[in-house]
Amino acid sequence: MIKKSAMIAAAAVATMICSGVSAAPLTDYSAGKTAIDLSFRGSDIDVSGGGINNSYDKKSKLDWGITTGLGSKFALQYNGFNAKTEDKNFSNGDKEHVEVKTQEFNVLYKIDKNVSAYAGVLKVKGSISGDYTVGGPASFQAEDKSKMQFGLIGSTKIADKTTAYASFAVASDITNWKIGVSQEIAPNLDFNIDYRNMKVNNVNYGGSTADYDVTSKGIGYGVTYKF
Repeated sequence: MIKKSAMIAAAAVATMICSGVSAAPLTDYSAGKTAIDLSFRGSDIDVSGGGINNSYDKKSKLDWGITTGLGSKFALQYNGFNAKTEDKNFSNGDKEHVEVKTQEFNVLYKIDKNVSAYAGVLKVKGSISGDYTVGGPASFQAEDKSKMQFGLIGSTKIADKTTAYASFAVASDITNWKIGVSQEIAPNLDFNIDYRNMKVNNVNYGGSTADYDVTSKGIGYGVTYKF
């Protein structure tokens, strides 16, 4: 039988269902205009419910995406993220970590020069692995999930080469928001720093007897190349 702590940690995989629009948003949706985003991101994961309140420390992993303009105010976007937490050591001697892989496919529509709406499909795979005092090493696969999300993303110049941006998205039982700043460091190349917070409510894993609220939050650093 899966240990309670393992079931709760695996529930944290669900927080990755909604990864949000990536850094420094592309604002020119002319056909062929493209932005490639690369960031290193670490996210702390907190899990609460059923008398449990666990936190899993971040490990920085690569966060990437590509957005391509289609013309007529539309663009397509793909985002991906492979996340892995640090090992958590429990007082009873158990040790475990969470791994997730997310894929996100969005269609963006430009409302005005500063704001776009988007809708997309988000797919997530994940596992919880550990070394337990009862049962030894084990790995548990989370159920693959797909969700529809809907959101807004906006940006505004705050200096000649500096842009502030934010996004907010919702899916079933999920909220996801991000705020960040982008600085042009060379022609067509931006440096980004942002903070992302994702929360999913009423998470159930493997038929556990309780539902859990899970929050993933952390800072990302990276670059965007536009051409």
